[in-house]
Amino acid sequence: MVRKHLLMSRGVDLSSYSRSFVMRAIRKRVGRSRSLGYTDYIRLLRESEAETSELLNALSINVTEFFRDKGAFEAFSEKAIRPLIHTKESLSGGIIRIWSAGCATGQETYTLAICAVEELKKMGDFPKPMVTTLGTDLSIPAINAARTGVFTAEQVKGVPQSLLPSYFVKRGDGYEVADFIKRTVRFFNGNLLEEPHSKFFDAVVCRNVMIYFSRQMHDTVMMHLHGALRVGGYMMLGKTETLLGSPRNYFETVDLENRIFRKTK
Repeated sequence: MVRKHLLMSRGVDLSSYSRSFVMRAIRKRVGRSRSLGYTDYIRLLRESEAETSELLNALSINVTEFFRDKGAFEAFSEKAIRPLIHTKESLSGGIIRIWSAGCATGQETYTLAICAVEELKKMGDFPKPMVTTLGTDLSIPAINAARTGVFTAEQVKGVPQSLLPSYFVKRGDGYEVADFIKRTVRFFNGNLLEEPHSKFFDAVVCRNVMIYFSRQMHDTVMMHLHGALRVGGYMMLGKTETLLGSPRNYFETVDLENRIFRKTK
């Protein structure tokens, strides 16, 4: 009944998600909403738009941090962003488009933007490409938080101290992403189970998200990511994730340890 309610009211099809993951999220909301049980919770969902939104938020993967697994971002900078910059440089400029899929509250998206600027700094006096980064997530509250670019001191602990003053402005007890970075980043609500509206990305990063989908839908989501990339574009997954099934035929491995792949066709 929960699946039917979310499909009819919000257009979200939970049949594509891991059953165990969905049930954990529902049990969590049953307890926090102080419902008397499953039947009582169904009644609450039907009566409360707010609770429906809370359940969708619980089903979204909002665990994120700046430079989460720092080595992976160093590898992505070296083996994906740097080659893309040199390719665009040889074309006398251009635009590098990066998609952060399942971005939660935006830390990964801003991290990618910072990595791109750091790589651009290493260039000489040649026409430098522009870099734009798109962050998408199913959770509207998470996207709204990401757009503010405001984070607590605890949330920015992952940012190297050498980079913090260059990319963040101290605001009271917290930090705000610098305006010049914000101008290169956009956030939108998006569902990975649907065809992406934007395509021809040079890179897509989708880390620690695929593990929450059922095996049946893994290939569907991967092919959505594949379809959003231009040929020669790069993709990075989380370290516990990998390419399975038919999607393996469309990518070559760039860095297996850090789950970086390149679209070949």
